[in-house]
Amino acid sequence: MRFVVLAAAGFIGLAALTACKGEEEVMAKGSTTCDPATFEFLVGQDKSALDGVTVPEMVRVMEENSPATMDFHENRLNVVHDADGKILQVTCG
Repeated sequence: MRFVVLAAAGFIGLAALTACKGEEEVMAKGSTTCDPATFEFLVGQDKSALDGVTVPEMVRVMEENSPATMDFHENRLNVVHDADGKILQVTCG
């Protein structure tokens, strides 16, 4: 009886594993911590590319030459774009 229960449990586990075989794990780009190198892929893209990207809790998106506060937050992601919305630079601070 014990063998039948173990065999059934093993079969169910194998069936569940086989069912997941075709699925791909989707990794979100970005990070919850600020590291400019992690966000370099955004440079040259439209600022709408930020949608769906994992970002730190603090994000500042601004047009180049816009006034900005000078306070420093090491985990704030700064995204600078041009008048057309093309991302020019990503920094932390």
